[in-house]
Amino acid sequence: MLKNDLVVALSEMDYYKNQAGAVINDVFHVIAEALAHGEKVTIRGFGTFEVKTRKGCLVRDIHTKKQRQMDDYRVVVFRPGDNLKEAVKANDPGKLRLLSRAEKN
Repeated sequence: MLKNDLVVALSEMDYYKNQAGAVINDVFHVIAEALAHGEKVTIRGFGTFEVKTRKGCLVRDIHTKKQRQMDDYRVVVFRPGDNLKEAVKANDPGKLRLLSRAEKN
């Protein structure tokens, strides 16, 4: 599924297409900005995006055959929430419930 497919899916749910595209772009921008600052982004019921630092290692250049130390680097990691895991396992998107704390009580 592409970003444009998300826009089309939202437009089928009675959202205007240009508004849906703007909202999706804004949400992705906010998530990316938070991750760039090293913050963790948790979407209840869906999952967590976070930045992890991977330790550098010794690598060999295949052209020159010289070894060099690679620097530490950062990667984005996604851990799915329990609701998402269950929905995927059961092949039933109806099991996915994204509830806020207020809706749970």
